[in-house]
Amino acid sequence: MFSFQKIKRAFYLLLITSQVLFAQGGKGKISGRIVDDRTNEPLVGVNIRIVDTKMGATSDVEGRFNVINLNPAKYSVTASMIGYGTITQTGVEVFIDRTTEVTFRLKDASIQTQTVTILAERPKIIKDQTSTSATMDDEQIKASPVEGLRGIIDLSASFQKNAQGDYQVRGSGTNEVSFQVNGVEQGNSNTSVPGWGGGTKANNSWKYDVNPIGVQQMQLISGGFSAEYGNAQAGIVKVVMKEGAPKFSGEFRVEYRPAGQYHWGDYIYDKSSPEWQTWGNLNYWMNVEKENAKISPTSNIFTFLGMNSRYSELYNKVFTSKNASQSELARWDSLANREIEWAYDLWTKLHTPDEANPLGVYDYRTHSYKRYMLGFGGPLGKNPDLLKFFFSGEYKSNPTRIPSTEKDQVAQNYILTLTSQIIKNHKFKFTSGFQKYVGGLFSGSDDIRWAGISPSYKYFASRDPVRTELTTSQSFNWVYTLDNNSFVETQVTHQYEKYELPYKYLYTWNDEKDRLDGSNDTTGLLLTRGPWWDSRFTYYENIATDFFQDNRSEQVSFSSDYSNQLTKSNYLKAGVRFNYWDLANTGVTYNFKANAFLTQQGVAEHYTAFPVNAALYFQDKMEYEGMVANFGLRAEMYNFQTAVPKDVFNVFYQGTQGPGSLGSIETERSKTKYMFLPRLGLSFPVGENTAFRLQYGHFASMPVFSQALGTSTFYGWNTRGNPNLEPKKTINYEFGLQQLIDEDNRLDVAIYYNDRVKQIGTQEVASFTGNARNSIGFTDDNLQLFYYNSSTNNQFGSTIGIDITLESVTTSNFSYRLSYSLSQTTSGTYGSPILYPENAAGSETRITSMEMLASWDRTHSFRGLFQYFFREGEGFRILNVYPFENTTYSLTYTAQSGLPFTYRTSSDLKDVYNNRRYPLESNFDFNFNKTILWGSTKLILGLRIMNLLNNRWLTPPDNESDRNAWILYGVTADNPDYPRESTYLFSPYRAYRNVPRQIFFTLGVGI
Repeated sequence: MFSFQKIKRAFYLLLITSQVLFAQGGKGKISGRIVDDRTNEPLVGVNIRIVDTKMGATSDVEGRFNVINLNPAKYSVTASMIGYGTITQTGVEVFIDRTTEVTFRLKDASIQTQTVTILAERPKIIKDQTSTSATMDDEQIKASPVEGLRGIIDLSASFQKNAQGDYQVRGSGTNEVSFQVNGVEQGNSNTSVPGWGGGTKANNSWKYDVNPIGVQQMQLISGGFSAEYGNAQAGIVKVVMKEGAPKFSGEFRVEYRPAGQYHWGDYIYDKSSPEWQTWGNLNYWMNVEKENAKISPTSNIFTFLGMNSRYSELYNKVFTSKNASQSELARWDSLANREIEWAYDLWTKLHTPDEANPLGVYDYRTHSYKRYMLGFGGPLGKNPDLLKFFFSGEYKSNPTRIPSTEKDQVAQNYILTLTSQIIKNHKFKFTSGFQKYVGGLFSGSDDIRWAGISPSYKYFASRDPVRTELTTSQSFNWVYTLDNNSFVETQVTHQYEKYELPYKYLYTWNDEKDRLDGSNDTTGLLLTRGPWWDSRFTYYENIATDFFQDNRSEQVSFSSDYSNQLTKSNYLKAGVRFNYWDLANTGVTYNFKANAFLTQQGVAEHYTAFPVNAALYFQDKMEYEGMVANFGLRAEMYNFQTAVPKDVFNVFYQGTQGPGSLGSIETERSKTKYMFLPRLGLSFPVGENTAFRLQYGHFASMPVFSQALGTSTFYGWNTRGNPNLEPKKTINYEFGLQQLIDEDNRLDVAIYYNDRVKQIGTQEVASFTGNARNSIGFTDDNLQLFYYNSSTNNQFGSTIGIDITLESVTTSNFSYRLSYSLSQTTSGTYGSPILYPENAAGSETRITSMEMLASWDRTHSFRGLFQYFFREGEGFRILNVYPFENTTYSLTYTAQSGLPFTYRTSSDLKDVYNNRRYPLESNFDFNFNKTILWGSTKLILGLRIMNLLNNRWLTPPDNESDRNAWILYGVTADNPDYPRESTYLFSPYRAYRNVPRQIFFTLGVGI
């Protein structure tokens, strides 16, 4: 017979399957058992209360209870029953998507007359862990020697950050990590360089650095994950922000790093450089160049200064006919000296760092690092259930460590959370976020190659554009508790993202000749091209910066999840996912005209689209005494909702300077792609000290927008996205073991294999309207074909490896976590590199599906975190004072294999790839925090030292000559024993890619 409760639950289950959703998660639960301390018999009807919340439960006939729908945090849990003494366990920590178990042993009230408070113990093993993951709470995060949450990610051996700052997990590609803050995805709708059709801009992961003061808990999943999460092949990072407490609390911190040089080698603008040793010496201009003019009268310093035209008669007498009189020679010498001195002075001014330098040359060593962090929350009004808030804000100004156009990269993030429980069984939460980043297109990475300008822009630092990224978000979350065993969570999210790369007009010699051209006006600001401008440096002939882009996107998400502790051992969850984007993008490269997409041969791109992504999932967490099983099934779809040419070999080209053919205007709508993704995780606890686990799952992700939508022109179609790309897919297998070594130490070992299929690569398409400069052959009826680049599912790969983690179980004073990963990642390409139309199919060839070591493989990766906490009243005492109380010391050590590269000798096979590897990269970081209590106020002092031992990481050489010099003779870019090497002469600072030692100071106040 159906009860009203069952009908109501069925209604909610039906309701959510007709709704739309964005990923949430982030809840945990407390389960336990209550027994009589004397008889060990289960107690029924015991009242369980979560202190300072409205959450609780009652024990059943077996003495068991479950409290679901708990935010990750530390709680106090009270068990009480008439006739028994009350017990409170403090420090019961709830983790994201985990079950925390507690046991109460109640004593007869005649024996225990007062409430007993005990400190809860952390579980020795995580019985419901069915895949590899790591969790850090707010205390561990704030104590770690990291700048932001990306630093926490870097402490996992399974996560790797590439040169541009993008993350890869267990050998995956980039853009395969789902990073969520309170269930809101922190992604970028634009990850590429405008007009390049696949080029990647730097620092796409800047949004991951949320203010750590506002973080309650952070979880990193590097193995398989439950069906609740999707659109990611490799990993999940879940961040849960703090919510307002019943009492006001908060803190404000300022972090400062002194100005200085933060790269290896000499100062970039040091006057010992080759250009200063020659052209920075007036005698060189006066003597050497004057003598050269006698040898080459048609091309010399005077002709470049225009003196041969301005003083043509005198010049011809001196250098051509050579019949000048003594007075004419003296007059010429006076004019030449004046012009040379003017040119020398102007050359010196343009090559000397100054904030007002018209070419952007400045002393980057004078800029300091500044960071401000605020976290503050509490009740709004007397009733904390009515409305509580928590505000988290961060402003960071980080100077680039080598010259750049932006000089200082500014990142901001602000998050306001409002919560209310004014209505019984209903919790409302509103979250508003603001994120902004101002930086360079190719700068922002810790890697010297992506830290600022390229070496050729040394004296034209203003050429690169400055990008501004801004994201605003609003999220409304509603949790309706149906009863003690079930609840519905619904969330609506709106995000607006704006990415701007504006043109900036530059000082140029060809813009206003009467003002800027030194050859005609000695009052000019710039010096014309001449022998004094080394060919290795880019000349300042640009009218404007090289790139322009305007990208706007809006994303709307709606979510609803139903969770039910159906039985004591079955926890069901189901939901639907839906995302909608409104995208508009315009970009231009190497052409300052915004209409270049239509009228110019410059590389330009433009697209609009309205992609959708939806998913339905169901999962059941079954918890038994000897087994925990997570079974789930996820069905997902996406459609880029844009027009697709019917004939990819004859795409309509609207420009004026293409190959001649206009192509066909016929289009069709993009296709919908479907995915069915089963996932299964099993954990087998053996007693209290051991647990085995097995994990199997299918994981998939959409193509990034630039792969599906990015189109660019250059004398025809240069690149075209492919909206009909198939989803990228990974099949994951994992076997793991948790083993408690002793009461304080736990070992976790995971062996895994990731099989990647349908990964996305590039393919040339032979077309009648492709790039007119890319001739690729003819059709059978002798029509010429030109290729453009497109994306297709023609790549595959795999990773096999083992992860070993040794960590402390208790964290009262000393804690540590050591993680080591041994793996090998391979990749390959299959199919035809060039796609031809049917009447030219005879030209098509197929490549061998050769799988080789991936260029991003890191065979060995080690991460170590050590933390020691002196709490209040701890440490030695001097005159009743504890100088070390309320202090934390934290040390990290990281080490990883260098990247592979190819080096063949005469004895190597020609098809050998990535057979050598760059040296090991290792690093120590240190952090110290001291809290001084003064009544209800606390003063915070901090010291953070990055790269404590000044370890150096070799920069992979840019060219074969440099690489051979390093392999054969050990010569690096900063080696003075190889003085003729161009790299040594002009960019020795790039010899090592990492940042030298940095010292940060922190001062804060809290209540």
